Amino acid sequence: REDFRPPAPERGDPDTSMSELDSAIGRFTGALDKLEAGINRQVLRAQAARHLQEEAETLKQDRALQAEEIDQLKAEARRLNELNERASETLADAIEGIREVLAEA
Repeated sequence: REDFRPPAPERGDPDTSMSELDSAIGRFTGALDKLEAGINRQVLRAQAARHLQEEAETLKQDRALQAEEIDQLKAEARRLNELNERASETLADAIEGIREVLAEA
């Protein structure tokens, strides 16, 4: 973008030289302000990205722990089912034995 610039003043006019210097300083200050704002936005984005990465890592760790816990619970459920089956067989055998004894009596 090109800014409109008036014709160059004569070199001997101190007011015009100061005006140009003030204008240049104003443009420079504005550019610095924009640069600083851009840097601040980038810093905030980087912090947010870091925070999201940390959250993702925490979620991965939680997921791994939960998967391990689920595996342990499944193993315990299988063990309990096996015990239940053995207990059922033992009870069935006991009931059959009692029936035989009662049938003999």
